[in-house]
Amino acid sequence: MRRLGYASVHRAGGVYIVETRLPSRGGLTSLWCILTQVENIVKTGVKLVFPLLLGRTVICDRYALDMVVDGMAGLHDTPGHTRLGFRLLQLLPMPNFAFFMDIDPEVAFRRKPDLPGLEDYVERLRLYRELSSRWGVIIVDARVSPETIHSRIWNIISSEGPRIRLAGSSEEIVRPITRSNIRHDHIDG
Repeated sequence: MRRLGYASVHRAGGVYIVETRLPSRGGLTSLWCILTQVENIVKTGVKLVFPLLLGRTVICDRYALDMVVDGMAGLHDTPGHTRLGFRLLQLLPMPNFAFFMDIDPEVAFRRKPDLPGLEDYVERLRLYRELSSRWGVIIVDARVSPETIHSRIWNIISSEGPRIRLAGSSEEIVRPITRSNIRHDHIDG
């Protein structure tokens, strides 16, 4: 795709971002979208589905909405039309909780400049805001103190306490998770 001039790859912060230059309505664009999302499902399946089948609790810092936003931004799609490839991501297990930390694009770009430019952050922010409710993602205002963010998220999670069963526990409770019990895998598209 790069050699034919249909895509450009940007590398920033150790992450590869692919931006396509495909016509928005073409069959090649739809094929690209389907193939990239099937790849995302396969990669995610190994990191997420198998541990879930083994009864493990999985905490992700990125998930299906991130894959959709990255893909839509790369294709310059609007939220009003969701391609079949992105709808395939709904086959992945739904999370118990999903949060989007809403912060100013300028702040995000300064903290982690892994996109080519500020305009890329602005585009993704717009997509996250418009798509969060469709994907069951709770928007959290991240312009407040870390303590306030922690309190808000903890209140949401703990209110669901009776429905959460910790691995290896016969009691249905919510309690602090210690760092020694966390294995970090970055799941993204």
